Amino acid sequence: MKVRLLEEKDFGTFKKLFDEALSEYLEFLQHENHEQFLKEVAQREEVTREGFDFYLKTGATFVAEEEGKVIGYVAGQPVPSLQGLNKELSVGFIVVQKEFRRRKIGLALLAKLQNHAREVGAERLYSTINPNNPESIGLHQRAGFEVKDWKMATYNVKTAQLSEQ
Repeated sequence: MKVRLLEEKDFGTFKKLFDEALSEYLEFLQHENHEQFLKEVAQREEVTREGFDFYLKTGATFVAEEEGKVIGYVAGQPVPSLQGLNKELSVGFIVVQKEFRRRKIGLALLAKLQNHAREVGAERLYSTINPNNPESIGLHQRAGFEVKDWKMATYNVKTAQLSEQ
């Protein structure tokens, strides 16, 4: 297996792997949390050319290849902060094709991103993990991440009613 930087030629496979992972997640939600399933289906995201180009330009997205075929990726991005640009990197997605899981591919992808973070002088690498995904939690712990209990607050600008104070 080889881990390398994302390239232009990877668009189709990147999109296909994302769609497969999202379908798997939606299937899980349909059985475990139907209300959340309905929300996710209504907001279903797709990999657009623009989104792919964003990750291509970050220089922090890596793919795993086996026999010349992309079988997984970690999508990383620099996060601007008050301390300066690129002091933090965020893990957007870790996706490994189902039949290639449990072969330490996710771990190799995270290790590549961790090395990249060191090379660019980033001080922190962080990831948002679905609390219903023990495999992802375990992967992050094996990669040396400190996994904490968290809650996320979001605001949907498109659907929220404007409130006047």
